Amino acid sequence: MHQLRALGISAEAEAIYLDLMTRGALSVEELTPGGDCAAVEGPLGELAAIGLIERADGKVLPQPPHLAMEALAQRRTREADLARESAALLSDLWTAGIGQQTYVELLPSAETARAMLNHVQVDVQQQVRAMTVGNLASPDHQIVDGLFDALGRGVSYEVIYGTRVLQDPAALRMVQLCVDAGEQARVFPQVPLNLTIVDDRWALLSARTTAGEITSTAAMVVHHSPFLTGLVGVFDAFWRMAVPITSGTDTSDAVGAPSLETKRLLTYLSAGLTDESIAREFGVSERTIARRISRLQETLGAQTRFQLGVQASRQKLL
Repeated sequence: MHQLRALGISAEAEAIYLDLMTRGALSVEELTPGGDCAAVEGPLGELAAIGLIERADGKVLPQPPHLAMEALAQRRTREADLARESAALLSDLWTAGIGQQTYVELLPSAETARAMLNHVQVDVQQQVRAMTVGNLASPDHQIVDGLFDALGRGVSYEVIYGTRVLQDPAALRMVQLCVDAGEQARVFPQVPLNLTIVDDRWALLSARTTAGEITSTAAMVVHHSPFLTGLVGVFDAFWRMAVPITSGTDTSDAVGAPSLETKRLLTYLSAGLTDESIAREFGVSERTIARRISRLQETLGAQTRFQLGVQASRQKLL
């Protein structure tokens, strides 16, 4: 048993106290068979500090452990309480000092995040890069306030949408309006969160989870920092993998240029939509879509749909 060692008492001090409990009061010489009295002074000091021994008349007297241990427990409880209070006070000082320099601001609600998203169009000077899970940040598919005004004054917009936007006709119409106005839009199968980067100066980051009927939203603003640089890198990586969404006004007459319908089909395929979903978007049967895909594979010399996507990208059909 090493109860005292569990409390931070040395093995030497514990052995001395157990010896005293067995033999009773002893002189320092009797506690040091080797004659080195100085060697026990440190352990004796440990025991005296917690009230387990007293020294009187050249003797070391053991004290009852219960009272000493109760007193030790009370002291350590007070120390723990003091440590908690000190942590709270120091945290306040940190927030008032270095903490004021924090580059992350937590937003209290989804409504606040929406207001910040609308503010982007006013604050931006040159460039907005954004990812959206695919719901255009609103259940009724509202385009963010001021987007067209910002595009009109020359702001560059690069936006990556989740593939759900291709499966929702109302959302897709909104995207098409943005693309027709000058937005560069791409689609990616699994966009994990909503991200808007403004001129590489700050970013709005938000995510949503649903458990049963409970939906939780978390949002923050990230200012210039290594964290913001990392978010820019995340966006760039997704942008390179995403598939372009072509403009509805793109009616190139160049020889061999694909039709708008073919571009849509290639976009949907690259985004990972099923034949059923694509057929629903075109208003035709799955068999018709399968035939069109087969013809495209023959035209581009692709054996698989993956190869079809690679060939389409190489030949700049997207």
